[in-house]
Amino acid sequence: MGQKFYASPNNTFTWPNGAVGYRSGSQFDCLGPYAKVRNCPIAGTELRLTCYATGYADTAFSVPACTRYKGKHVRGYFTLGDSGVEFRVMDAHKHRIGL
Repeated sequence: MGQKFYASPNNTFTWPNGAVGYRSGSQFDCLGPYAKVRNCPIAGTELRLTCYATGYADTAFSVPACTRYKGKHVRGYFTLGDSGVEFRVMDAHKHRIGL
């Protein structure tokens, strides 16, 4: 799955961990800066990949998302850690990135 939401290059947000989030619309869009997140840390690894939101927040703490690693589609979700946003891989896809 590819990018689902428009990511405005002029409407970005940078977290303390270096990840750069792109908003899909105005600052008050309910998706926030999760349409596309560049340089996003992958929880449990040293990887930093570009990840994309695949839907709107399903809880107050997570946004469904996906990325690609070595040509393989990896599903997961965005969540906020101590230093900013991070991508957490779903259990069924952990083998695709070596977890």
